[in-house]
Amino acid sequence: MFKRVLLTALLATFLFSCHQQPESDISYEIASVVVDSIPQLKITMTLEASPDGITTLSFPDDAWGEEGLYNSLGKMQLLNVEGAVEKDADSGRIVLMHPKDMKELEFEYFLKQDFEEEISTDMVYRPIINQEYFHVFSHNMFMVPENAEPYQDILLDWSSFPEGYTIHNSFGSQERVQLLKGQDMELFGSAIFVGGDFRVFNGEIAGNEISLATRGEWIPFKDEAVFEVLEETLTYQRNFWNDHSQNYFTVTMQPFPQENGSSFQGTGLTNSFATSVSNNDQTELGQMVYLFNHELMHNWIGHTIHNDNEEEQYWFSEGFTEYYTFKNIAKNKINGLDGTFFIDEFNRTIRDLYASSVTEAPNSEINYDNFWTNYEYSKLPYWRGAIFAFYLDQKIQQMSEGKQSLDDVMYQVYTDATTNGQKLTHDYFIGVMDTFWDEDFEAVFQKHIEEGQKVDLVALFDEFDLEYSPESDIYELGFEFSEDRKQIVQVTEGSKAWKEGVRVGDEVYSRSIWQGRIEHEVELGLRRDGKEFKVSFYPVTKAAVPQLKSTAENIEKLGF
Repeated sequence: MFKRVLLTALLATFLFSCHQQPESDISYEIASVVVDSIPQLKITMTLEASPDGITTLSFPDDAWGEEGLYNSLGKMQLLNVEGAVEKDADSGRIVLMHPKDMKELEFEYFLKQDFEEEISTDMVYRPIINQEYFHVFSHNMFMVPENAEPYQDILLDWSSFPEGYTIHNSFGSQERVQLLKGQDMELFGSAIFVGGDFRVFNGEIAGNEISLATRGEWIPFKDEAVFEVLEETLTYQRNFWNDHSQNYFTVTMQPFPQENGSSFQGTGLTNSFATSVSNNDQTELGQMVYLFNHELMHNWIGHTIHNDNEEEQYWFSEGFTEYYTFKNIAKNKINGLDGTFFIDEFNRTIRDLYASSVTEAPNSEINYDNFWTNYEYSKLPYWRGAIFAFYLDQKIQQMSEGKQSLDDVMYQVYTDATTNGQKLTHDYFIGVMDTFWDEDFEAVFQKHIEEGQKVDLVALFDEFDLEYSPESDIYELGFEFSEDRKQIVQVTEGSKAWKEGVRVGDEVYSRSIWQGRIEHEVELGLRRDGKEFKVSFYPVTKAAVPQLKSTAENIEKLGF
């Protein structure tokens, strides 16, 4: 009898030790539940209690352009003690009130989707939780102690989810229990968490894990083709920087319905990139090639090489990224694209810059207010910076007789950033360029970046004996909307819009516009004097805008 009791006790101890969780500073147990027919995530949090009896948790009500995130919170309660829970939306806090003698708190809260309409670009940064899957960012999923140390041991327990239910996030894939040792809390707060019917594709680059998590039935492309683009992109980018230090990286991609046109957006996060893409036959794999190559290049330009003053140096972090997006794709023939692709994209960039109403605005006008509220200011550093990068690349190769290029400048900037934390300032960049430039580079920088004067591309093309056309079609919408985009408030006389009958005062009841794209028709549904009619036209006009010719000679001279 004693032996039997002892055996039972030993077995119970063994089973307890098998299920005992690793020690952590903060733990989260996540479960999928249904409350009043609404799918939700139940999160049980264990954390250290504040000795004064008031423990505050950070959880923003407004973040990443979204407001009212507290609408996604359901029931909240302390489990191991009598107490009270209060929301303080203004400060972005959840306040837990409890006895002062508590060492540890167990706190439970529910998270739900707070909208009923279909997923769209307006909703992808809110918690998405339904019967098929969840898609949530860390800042609107995990509450964190307001007084937490900068580095914490964090436990994520997903073990209650059924077998076959995908669990995938910025810290790993298909792991039911994740212990994040010494986790940087800032990085934890910038992460993506998905689960459900996501499909995960895995690969390796120089021994480091990469993955793609996607879901839904894609119309424009197959999962395997997207993963191949991702794998090629990361391989060539890491080879370019000679940086294979990241042992895990994932891209999440969710579809959303869109009837007309295509759109996509992505956000660079901790060990990850989260993107949402319109799922229709107007979306193309080529858009994913661009998106991955531009946004993932920010792992180095923008994340490792930091701007000293964000908008002030966007000509570099966005413009040079744009240039190396085109160059990297063409040089490595990603998705079969080559030098023709580079010339096409560079020509489009020239057209966009020349067609802009702020073409030669000084760099000082690319400030926070203008950049985030005005489309043309938001794109100006992309266009200006990419053309400036092309100019520097060609001139450095000429001055060094082919022994150096802009690549060498980028390596120097990257080395200084990683070895001594050097930020990108104008004075620093000028100093680096002085070692590659035969003349007064500060004057060049002042003219084309600070003052915003366009590079003389005609003279440049002539100097390098590149074939070009002196004029081309450029984008001209030909009219302006009212602020709410429901009425026409200005029309350019003689434009294609004018010729098709668009007039000031027309009400707009439908529209399809590919901003900056001359190859797509503008389609408008208008109402005038109570009568409805439709117009369509190509938004183009002729202008003295030089364009490189896509010839074998040009492609060879450009190094492709």
